[in-house]
Amino acid sequence: MTDTSYLHRIEYFRRQDNGSLVREHVETADDHGWYIERTARWKDRYTRGCAEDFLARAGAPRGVYSVAVWRGGTRVCTVGLHWTG
Repeated sequence: MTDTSYLHRIEYFRRQDNGSLVREHVETADDHGWYIERTARWKDRYTRGCAEDFLARAGAPRGVYSVAVWRGGTRVCTVGLHWTG
């Protein structure tokens, strides 16, 4: 049995030319990394690292992304990311 106490939903929205955001990817991660430190700075840094890894594996197109992390219906953090591919 898997312990899902750190189950997160990560949503990747890419900014369109007209400024709107379109959700292009969603992943589920069972990861406690957001809680190593309780600061917003750490959560932002950790999210960027996770997002860069995922976008590279997914072969995501270049662009500006908004990455939102959720746990149990509560937003953990949201970061903006300029992805160059």
